[in-house]
Amino acid sequence: MNKLFVAYRVLALLVGVLLAFCSLVALPLKYLAPDGSTLQTFGENASIMWVAHGWVFMIYVVVAFLLSRAAKWTTGFTILALAAGLIPLLIFWVEHRVAQRFKAEHPELV
Repeated sequence: MNKLFVAYRVLALLVGVLLAFCSLVALPLKYLAPDGSTLQTFGENASIMWVAHGWVFMIYVVVAFLLSRAAKWTTGFTILALAAGLIPLLIFWVEHRVAQRFKAEHPELV
């Protein structure tokens, strides 16, 4: 279960960084920068990161679900952990809460 926890943390941080970059940098540059500018072009080119986020997010959901079953989380906490990768910056708080909870419930594994 410790390897699953480490995989969860790495994936959560990766999903969080990708989502933050896409939604807070690439998206505003693509749609709010002046047409034809270098910034708009960068925003359009960086939009490919949405694809990377999608693939990593699917792996994150599977790992988070497996960890939730192994750690016997409540349904509400499991849903929060699964949905956290859809809201920018929320996943960082949720990952911190998961780490606290996991360390409290399984001190022998950390």
